[in-house]
Order: sequence, then C-alpha cells, then structure tokens
Amino acid sequence: MTNVQDLFPVNVAESELEDYSVTDAGWYAVDDAEKIVLGPFVSLEECERAIRERSRPPV
Repeated sequence: MTNVQDLFPVNVAESELEDYSVTDAGWYAVDDAEKIVLGPFVSLEECERAIRERSRPPV
C-alpha cells in the first residue's frame, strides 16, 4: 500500500506567488516539502475538504 503524504492548508498571498510557483492567490494544499498538491481554493473550508477527500482510502 502506498503511503499518503500529509497535506496542509496554506493561504498563499499575492506577494508569495513566485515562492510557490503559482499564478493565483488563495488556499492550497501543500505536502511536507511545501510543494503545491491541490488548489487554489477560495476558502480554508474548501481546501480542508479536498485534503480529506484525497486522503480517503479508495473504495
């Protein structure tokens, strides 16, 4: 079974776009290496929901 990395929500501001190599500000799910995995989302709640859905084991 593959190990799922932990994902964390991060709010990327306009001034941090280049740091994360993204073009839009917003909420993103990042891994332990601070690499963007999901996003952008307009709210923390949407980002957290996507993280939960991604971490669910396949049926």
